[in-house]
Formats: sequence, C-alpha cells, structure tokens
Amino acid sequence: MMLSGAGLAMRPGGSQPQGAAPDSALDSVLPDQLLLKDYRPKSIYKIPVSDIKKAKYPAIDCHHHAQSKTPEQVDEEVRIMDAAELESSVVFPAVGQGPVYRAEVFDNICKIYYRYPKRFYIYCGIDMRGMGQPGWQKTAIAELERCHKMGAVGVGEIHDKGMGIGGVMGGPPNWQGTRPRGGGGAGPQQRDPVQGCHPDSPQLDEIWEKCADLGMPINLHVSDPYWSYLPQNRFNDGLMNGFSWRLDNKPGIMQHNELILSYEAAAKRHPRTVFISSHLANLDYDLDRLGGIFERNPNFYTDFSARFHETATIPRFTAQFLQKWAHRVTYGTDIPFSPHLFSLTYRILESTDEHFYDQDFYFNFNYHWPMYGMGLSDDILKKVYRETALNAFKQARSKARG
Repeated sequence: MMLSGAGLAMRPGGSQPQGAAPDSALDSVLPDQLLLKDYRPKSIYKIPVSDIKKAKYPAIDCHHHAQSKTPEQVDEEVRIMDAAELESSVVFPAVGQGPVYRAEVFDNICKIYYRYPKRFYIYCGIDMRGMGQPGWQKTAIAELERCHKMGAVGVGEIHDKGMGIGGVMGGPPNWQGTRPRGGGGAGPQQRDPVQGCHPDSPQLDEIWEKCADLGMPINLHVSDPYWSYLPQNRFNDGLMNGFSWRLDNKPGIMQHNELILSYEAAAKRHPRTVFISSHLANLDYDLDRLGGIFERNPNFYTDFSARFHETATIPRFTAQFLQKWAHRVTYGTDIPFSPHLFSLTYRILESTDEHFYDQDFYFNFNYHWPMYGMGLSDDILKKVYRETALNAFKQARSKARG
C-alpha cells in the first residue's frame, strides 16, 4: 500500500477536500494503487455485536471539554447524558494556557453550565501570562482563587507536549489525516516557539501547592501517543495516527520519557496535590510503567479519555491491569457528547465483542487496528465509571486548608 500526505480524506459528514475523489470512487481501487490513508477494512466475521446505549452503572466523565455556547446546547448535552446513564461530567473551559489567557471564557462557562449544578464539575485554567518574570505566580494564584470562589472544583486540562505548560511548539504543522483541518493534534500553526514550564519546574511549586490548599485536583496532559515519537516508517505499527500527531520533527521539545519523569517528579514533590493524568498518561503502550507510578504516588490518578482504541487492541492485558489499578483509573471521553460516543466506549469496556472497527469517529485516529471488548467485571466497572473519580475528588478536598 502507498502512503501519502496528499489528498486528505474527511470524516463522515464533513466536506470533501477540493479535488478529492468521492469515497465511492475508491471502492474499485486495487491494493497496488490504494493509499494507506484510504484503507477502511470491514469485519466479515459472523460474531456477536453489542449495542450498549446505557452504562451498566452510573458514570462520571472526567475529561470533557466545554462545547456548549448557549443554555439550549447545555440542555441537549444533559439529554444525551440522561440517555447514556452519565451521572455527571467534568467541564474543561478553553481558556488558554499560554501567553494568552481569557478569564471571560471561564466566566461564561459558569453562567451556562451552573444551571445544572449537580451534573457538571467545572474546572479552570492557569493564567501563565508573564511566566518567567518575577512574581508572575501571584497573578496566577489570584486568578485560581477567584475561579475557586466562583465554583471551580479543579484545574485543567493543561498541557505539556514538550515545550512546557504555557509553552508554544514550533516546527511544521502536522498532516491532518482524516481529521478536519484545525482539529485536535493539528500541530504548530507556524508560530514562533515559546518555552514554558515543565511539571517539576520550581516555578510551578507555588501553584501546585495552592491547588492542594484549595482542594482542586489537576488534570495534566503530558506527552502524546508514543507512535508520534517513533520514526514515521514502515515499522511503526501506529503509523497513520503517529503521522497525524508526529513529534519526531519538532525542534527543542522534551521527549516522551523525560516528560513522564518530570510529571512523576512533580507528583512526588507535591504529595498533597492530586494529579489526574490525561489519556492514561500516554502510557497505554506500557501499562506496567503506569502501574509503577501509581505504586509510588498515592496522589496520582489517570483518565481513560481518547485511549480506548489503543487499549481495545490489548483487551486481556488491559483488563488484567485494571483488575489491580481500577481504583486509580477514571472514565473519560475527551470527545463532544453523542449517543454513538458513549455506546462505543461502553462496548469496549463492558462487552466481549471481537474484531470490530470504528476508524472514522470524530477524532479519526487513523489507526488500522481492530478493537476488542474488555469484558470488565462489575467491580472494575463500578470503580472506573464512578467510584475512582469520587475518591480522587474526596482526596483533593481532604488536603484543603482554610
């Protein structure tokens, strides 16, 4: 099969790129001319297919970005949540984490989401303006305290993909794959790079401690899918996704291993602060290492968001991992709410379905792996869906001062 970065395909429902052939034109293309980006296998196995519309137990989504702009849109989110047995959800406002910070975005989120106070846990960002200048932390802490008084219960999602929290990555934009232009993981937009603060930077010590004082857990995303760091060649088994999120061509970034070490060092230095790492800490490929971090740091949790595809390829090993560590893993999506979103994640966690594909769903991960259900036990499901999140929130509140 041929690999090409040209002729981008779009997700179903999106507009076709200019000059691209319609999908039906690809049906007769033979393998020696078929581009890998256009390969969409369909399972032919006559095996059970589960359609799980409601979670087996009430669930909390610990990783959801505010999508609604109006009260009516929030009403629709709640209707989808009710139908899916989603008890409540974290809400991350897109307030900016770098040189630009917009407090009014958080304020507007509060106005429309607090109409359902029992359904949403609203988080806030960190004002990183002036980072590196003497005393910039005082401004950041004052904004944290203001947001907390308005009802923010946590901080996040904040990122370090190699240039530090508040940093801006340089280098060429990434190939979009089958994702819409400008979507998540698009990569640098030809901006000048800005160096931020890595998680264990002494510049962040006051802020992490203030989060502990306020009882606010921190959702922190470090690194990215491991395949994005590997050579983008025929040996990369997550090639098409890795190519979409590639980091091997970004100058001056901290690498994957060092980012994980920095994250754990921060958690170790701030044992009162509860960290909930995004996306299985991007250690979905090395769950034993993630378990070791749990072992050493009782204040370290993770969410499952946007890593269902990676772990559904290793269902037995993931289930074995969760048998030991479900009390540190929370359910999360990272994707705008839809019935299909919840049905797919529930199918992966609850069913024992085999060899199924869902390659064109929202994030369009560009993987060509089949997925398998994990068939998790009731005890594990109860923890992952709800109990672990409540325990993480409780642990954070128990460390609060004043």
